[in-house]
Parts: sequence; C-alpha cells; structure tokens
Amino acid sequence: MRSADIVINPQDYDTAEETRAYIEACESEFDAQLGRAAETVLSSGARTVTLSGPSCSGKTTTASRLCEALTESGRTVHAVSIDDFYRDRDHAAMKITKSGELKPDYESIASIDTDAFSDFARRLGAGGAIDVPRFDFHSGVRSGTRRIFVGDGDIVILEGIQAVYPEIVSMLDGGRNVSVHVSVASALRVGGVEFAPHDIRLMRRLVRDYNYRSASPETTFYLWDEVRENELLNIEPFAELCRVKIDSLLPYELGVIRPFLRGVLSRLSVGSKYDEAAEAALSSLRGVREITPEYVPERSVFREFISIGD
Repeated sequence: MRSADIVINPQDYDTAEETRAYIEACESEFDAQLGRAAETVLSSGARTVTLSGPSCSGKTTTASRLCEALTESGRTVHAVSIDDFYRDRDHAAMKITKSGELKPDYESIASIDTDAFSDFARRLGAGGAIDVPRFDFHSGVRSGTRRIFVGDGDIVILEGIQAVYPEIVSMLDGGRNVSVHVSVASALRVGGVEFAPHDIRLMRRLVRDYNYRSASPETTFYLWDEVRENELLNIEPFAELCRVKIDSLLPYELGVIRPFLRGVLSRLSVGSKYDEAAEAALSSLRGVREITPEYVPERSVFREFISIGD
C-alpha cells in the first residue's frame, strides 16, 4: 500500500509533456497493484473473487481490469455487480437516522435481495447457465436479466460494497474465494491543504452520481453522512480481513475533477443548506492546478467518475 500522506507539488507538471508523464506514472503504480492482485487470485485456485470497497473507490473499473488481467492468463472470467441485486426503489429498506429522519437504506445488507443472491450463489456452485439480474439506477428497478455460463475453471468476480459483508461471503465457498478490498487509502496534501480519503471519495461521488445516477448534489450530500456511518460500521471492520488491498487513489485526480465538481455544485438550489459544504470543497481546491480530462487514459479507474465529452 502507499504511504498515508502523498504530497503533490503542482509545479511538478508545468508542461503538457510533464503532465502526461506524471499521469502515466500514477497509472503505472495502479497497474502494478492490479498485477499483484491477479497473481494472488491465480495462485490460490480461486473460484470466486469478492471485490469490495467503500463508495466511489473504483470497484467497477477495478473489477473489469482484473477480469482482463485474469483473461490474459488464459482463464474465463465473469464479472457480476452485487448492485444488480438491489431491491426495487419502491421496496427499498428504510432507516431512521440519528436525527430522526427516515431515509432509504442503500448501503446496508438490507438493501440487497438476499434471497435472490442466495439462489444465484447456489447456482454458481453448480455451474452452467445462470441468469443474473440487471438493476437500472435511473428507474430504480431491476430490469431484465443477462445470462452467463460458468464452466469448470472459470472465475467469477463479485463486486460491490456488500461484497465484504459476512452475510454475502457466507453464501459462497469460502475455501475457494479471494477477498479484494479497493479503497482510496492515501491522503493527498496540495499547497498545504490535506484531502482525506473520504473527502476525495465524496468529490468523486458528487460528480459520478450527478452524471450517471441522476442524483442532484443535494441528494449526494444528504446521503453522505449515512454512507460514512455504514462504512465505519459494516465495511472497515471487515476490510482488514481481506487478503488483497488496492489503493485506487490517483494523485493527479484532483486536478481533473476540479472543473467537473464546480459544474455539479453550481446546480445546488439557491440558498441550499449545503452551500457551506460546497464552498468549502471548492475553496480547498483553489491551489490545485487543473488538468484537462483528455489526458486521462481510456482504461483509467478515474474514468468511472467523470463524463468526458458531455
């Protein structure tokens, strides 16, 4: 893993050539982590890989890239998102917050149709043709299925925040499962300002959910405290037990996300109660030099959070 605090000097990438080299170096470090993870999976004889991590850690892209690495080694690999087992929005679990508010509970195991997942896990053990549900985040319902065929020697990667939950892991063959945890593990320090890992993930989530999940910045801010509470209670305690850990932080990313975040936060309602939080986020980024998103490689995990060309 990386050190706990990475110091960034914007003068390290004054020119376009220096910026490209800087980004390439950051991406190479992430690639090396993926390579080591693939080696661990292959040497273990795993049938399944549970790939977990807190919100906006880059699980989807990491799962896809890990699939590619394992496929290049001659294995057939299937990726399944545990998000596809979400209950329909109209039947979502609800919770009462500490302040007495009633909120959708999207983060805990209660958000997952465990009966459907249990049936999937049972079929996975037998192999053959398996129908996997699809969840549409825009409509908030499961919409159809897709079919995968799991043969002998195939590997199935199950990704999602719930992949670390004991209730999910217990449904799998623990002796043939490798647990991988992906997170922003390092803090960044730029111009004397420190960005904690959870602050970086909140910026990612504000931009991603606005572009890809039809969520207003108010909605993201509104849910964030509950997201963090769930992470501290239900993810971090079990993350320490994971066999493989990957740091998804790309030290250049604040320079890329800055204009995207500014655009999303400009959509806050006039007089929003989140104005202060938005201003604090934007103020913290004033010493960060912007980087054009076109420099971000197509295969980068960071592409999961930004919408280029829209």
